[in-house]
Amino acid sequence: MEVHGVNLDMLTNQPVIILKDLKSNRYLPIWIGQFEATAILMEVQGIHPSRPLTHDLLKTIIDTLSAQITRIVINDLKEGTFYAQIHMSANSNQLQIDARPSDAIALAVRSNAPIFADEGVLDQAAITSEDGEEEEVARFREFLENVKPEDFKEGS
Repeated sequence: MEVHGVNLDMLTNQPVIILKDLKSNRYLPIWIGQFEATAILMEVQGIHPSRPLTHDLLKTIIDTLSAQITRIVINDLKEGTFYAQIHMSANSNQLQIDARPSDAIALAVRSNAPIFADEGVLDQAAITSEDGEEEEVARFREFLENVKPEDFKEGS
């Protein structure tokens, strides 16, 4: 999967990250927090703060320990809540760490780690793009190109 974009849900005024299945026209929307949306957008847009944000700090710690994030997996959906795992390699050990999808994605974009979603999660929550929806997707992409992290600050 790839980060297709981050949008603001107009009904809930909450950020939603859209993951796109690289093998099909399926999109996985995951509602996330404002801080995580900002962290993901900043990295995707190449904006680097003068001081490290939490995800930057965690990535630095992982690198300093000679560990590597090998992939993240959106592995479950229960009662409307998504679950994820961060798969890491550290000192010849393979680790799987429970995480919120937003945090896992924020780390994945910082470490260029691949993002996966279990087929069962996609079956439950993915939206399939039909032929003729390309114009809508193009408008959505235009919005994403112009959205800035500060658009997700509380009170905006």
